[in-house]
Amino acid sequence: MYKLTGSKIKAAESLFGTYKNNIPVFRSVLDGNHKGTVFADNENIPSWAVLTTADYHTFVAGNQMPSAMLDDVLFNGILAEQDEKQLLVFTPSDDWKPLLESVFLPREGFIVPRKMFSFSNKAYSKAGSWQDKMPKKAEMIVVKERFSQFCLKEGWVAKLMLERICVCTATSMAGGGFAEMGIETNPDFRGKGYATITALALIERLLYESLIPCWSSWPEREASQAVARKIGFIPQPDVNAWVWEEPGQD
Repeated sequence: MYKLTGSKIKAAESLFGTYKNNIPVFRSVLDGNHKGTVFADNENIPSWAVLTTADYHTFVAGNQMPSAMLDDVLFNGILAEQDEKQLLVFTPSDDWKPLLESVFLPREGFIVPRKMFSFSNKAYSKAGSWQDKMPKKAEMIVVKERFSQFCLKEGWVAKLMLERICVCTATSMAGGGFAEMGIETNPDFRGKGYATITALALIERLLYESLIPCWSSWPEREASQAVARKIGFIPQPDVNAWVWEEPGQD
């Protein structure tokens, strides 16, 4: 087993070509935009690879390795380097289910369906202009910046400012021509439509930069899913995430 970092990560890039979901998340690592690590069976021409982002999203690719090897990579490789003892593992297809079951079920792991959305220009055009929805005395700032400690390069960010207070921030994790969007609204300003306005502003910039917006959400984040539907995203079939959490961890 080899640990690939920096430019060596590119050796595993072709193995991830079969994924149809979460593309900008793992591609942000492969493209050098986001911190992450790849474990593989060979550092030059790997036949399998396991990629993990700095915020704990893990993706398997290539040939299916023996279950003992996957267990070793996940629990002795990836998990040993994380502060939070949890795993969120995605696969390119359901063909991986028996292998993941053999690793996760004995450790009391479980599946969580992640809500996936695809961007529709037609639906987006019906959402209307963010400028028309802006509250009085509000300002929208759209800039490139390193919005988290995991960013290696600047990414597009939209911020809705109201009387010098940032009430909502929309971020984008870009890779492979796609951009995964994230949204966070100040708790004191939720329920006022600010997330919709800010997300629309970011989408406008992403499209201008020829980036395809992407959106996904955990099942309990119903507000996030509602925003996605308002701004041009169409629900798609769920994608399973294999989850393991250290016993006693909240």
